[in-house]
Amino acid sequence: MAAPFTLRKIGVPPNSANLTEARRRVFDFFRAACRSIPTIMDIYNLQDVVAPSQLRFAISAQIRNNAHVTDPKVTSPK
Repeated sequence: MAAPFTLRKIGVPPNSANLTEARRRVFDFFRAACRSIPTIMDIYNLQDVVAPSQLRFAISAQIRNNAHVTDPKVTSPK
């Protein structure tokens, strides 16, 4: 029986070389996270609990919490 979604192995990327690259990667992460919201809502059956716009807002709020960080090594996952 096939799963309704495809699992992929996602490796940890290397640290960003500069702040511009780190910023681009944060935006790429935000886009990927927002695109996966419908799948996450289906997996966890969240349609009656939360709206997609609320999840997008929560993700963007977490990103904004770290907007003051200027060291590209800190913005990349370890």
